[in-house]
Amino acid sequence: MHHLLAIALLSGLLVGCASNAAYEVLDTPPPAVSGVDARLYLIGDAGLDSEARDVVLGHARADLAAHAAEHPDIPALMVFLGDNIYDAGARVDFREQDLARLSAQVRAVATAPSVRGIFLPGNHDWGMGAPDPEGRTAIQVQQRWITEIEGARNVGFLPNDECPGPARVSVSDDVHVLFIDTEWLLRLPGGCGGEDLFYSRLTDELRRLRGDRVVLVAHHPLVTGGPHGGNVGIFETVPFIYYLAIKSGLSVQDLASGRYSTMIARIRQAIQESGTRPLAMATGHDHSLQVIRLFSSDLPVYQLVSGSASKSSQAARIDGTRYATSRHGYMRIDFTPGQARLVAYAWVPDVAGGSAVRPVFTCLLSEGVAETCAEAPLAGRR
Repeated sequence: MHHLLAIALLSGLLVGCASNAAYEVLDTPPPAVSGVDARLYLIGDAGLDSEARDVVLGHARADLAAHAAEHPDIPALMVFLGDNIYDAGARVDFREQDLARLSAQVRAVATAPSVRGIFLPGNHDWGMGAPDPEGRTAIQVQQRWITEIEGARNVGFLPNDECPGPARVSVSDDVHVLFIDTEWLLRLPGGCGGEDLFYSRLTDELRRLRGDRVVLVAHHPLVTGGPHGGNVGIFETVPFIYYLAIKSGLSVQDLASGRYSTMIARIRQAIQESGTRPLAMATGHDHSLQVIRLFSSDLPVYQLVSGSASKSSQAARIDGTRYATSRHGYMRIDFTPGQARLVAYAWVPDVAGGSAVRPVFTCLLSEGVAETCAEAPLAGRR
């Protein structure tokens, strides 16, 4: 423990305090996309009652309604990236309170019945560190509640039955989303055939989808400039023990921990062995919006972090960052036969002195070597 303390203190003195990326937002709306054949919405960590959550969900609901009205024949999927009920998942003894937090998100999709909505679990949905039996119960209850919410015929929960997946949803003929329960992989609670079977199935699924566009969705990122990736400073107003846990990898929820590192290594191995490099991995966990270009062939081309629907935390500029903000928001990807355009939406001040959710970043996500996603201008550099 003394050794870990020394490492954490030294890293704190070297880093000083955590950094927060400061990028310019879009001056003009992103260009219209023609020929869209599939649309994917990404929204994470929306399980806390807050003004920000209501504003973000309100904008997403309006966007979904417009899509359903204007493009009824174009398939669309909204993915809720975990931590759907803060703070300890679905509790039968607190049904009214916890179900209300879940229902607010379900309603955002249920009003657009032509759009499919799917929730995946995060660490808080598993009971936030509760023993495995209690965590399993919380997942069972949330999965059941989703089916009981009025008007939620177009909403589901994946992976099913407290297992890690991967569960595949094909949004179109060549756009596929693979759902992974990364909290299961960090906990290893037993059952479901074990972790080796999961990684074998992931490899096989990716291999079968070679040549198509694949997006992995999970709660925990492979790369992040947020606190779970170590971006937290010793002089921040956070509990000192929290700082030590992150810097030393004591918490399994942080990338520096041994179990998290093993999970990352095995996902990378599955990608490498399959010969299929996913276009992106979309996650929550850190409460920010981040677009990160990854350069290794055994990683997805992009890491997208969209976990700021109801909470906010800082996000540093790291290697490959194209855009990052601690503001509340969500993301959307418009797929056309030859392109995939990403738009990030965030709650920002407007010119009238108020605030509104509006596009703050856009770029083309490309699977090729050529760079099509330029980094946003840094604030004050124009």
